[in-house]
Amino acid sequence: MSRRTEIEAAIAAHNDTDPEALLPPAAARLLIAMFPRREVCQRSLDDLARAGFDRRGVVRLLHALVEAGLLSKDRGLGLRAPNIYRLHLPPVQR
Repeated sequence: MSRRTEIEAAIAAHNDTDPEALLPPAAARLLIAMFPRREVCQRSLDDLARAGFDRRGVVRLLHALVEAGLLSKDRGLGLRAPNIYRLHLPPVQR
């Protein structure tokens, strides 16, 4: 199964099981951009914005994806290092 298919299936499964916390289609686009091959991403918000995402929208989506268990977040090391996000397929139960 391709990474895109895995991500889209995980979001669809989440939306089916938790209709009160629906993830929008942009969530799948963001995860596909962040995790094309690996399970770890350390791109800055500015870098994601340059990839075609609204910066404020990215912050909201990242928070929702962490809450859904599809991502975990570690603070970046140093003053200006981007946060480290890990993809969880299937989602981690919180």
